[in-house]
Amino acid sequence: MDRLIQNHLIDLFAEHEVGLEPDEDWLLTEGDDFPALRGIWHEGKDGGMGRLDIDIVLDEERTIEESFGGIGTGKAGCRDALDSFARNDFYVVLAACWHLVDKRKLAVHELTAGAHRFTVYVGDFTLRGEQDAPVEIPEDGLSALEAAIATAPLTNDVHWIRVFYGNVGDGKSQVEVLLDNEPWAAGHKAIASVEWPRHEAYYSLRNFIALVPVD
Repeated sequence: MDRLIQNHLIDLFAEHEVGLEPDEDWLLTEGDDFPALRGIWHEGKDGGMGRLDIDIVLDEERTIEESFGGIGTGKAGCRDALDSFARNDFYVVLAACWHLVDKRKLAVHELTAGAHRFTVYVGDFTLRGEQDAPVEIPEDGLSALEAAIATAPLTNDVHWIRVFYGNVGDGKSQVEVLLDNEPWAAGHKAIASVEWPRHEAYYSLRNFIALVPVD
């Protein structure tokens, strides 16, 4: 499975003119140690959903840690999770870590947080769930989050935010917002305050954002 993951990631990045070189479990950027990338697949128990962990090392002290569920067992589940990475995080990390920006796949603007100015790379909300689940994103879905970002005590470094919203049904929902891999209470409050579409069937929305200091 490790070889499948590495080959898939090498091909994905090569399509965008980024060369990655295998070094044991890691993929290194050609000519440099960082950014470095690896993927680890965890098979689900009793036929349940597996999980793909993606680690992107920015420098000796900071690592982006993301996880993606994969529907199916074995290679099928792993490929499904890799596809989720490609649809959700890929273009954001390509811009923030490899400085290749595809504005067809991202929203790009600047934002001030505390004393620092950042370029913000916002990926698309990606949907998983029933075919007839709602896909319209509320207009304040990101504005509420960006208001929280503006008051966050961010350092003059790269930061990343992962948003997850799950519509469970019966008026219930799941919200998780991580800032630099850690639960972020202000971001959670912002996303929970939004009137997300209600639906009887389960669906989830996921979004990934990166903030890069403006030179």
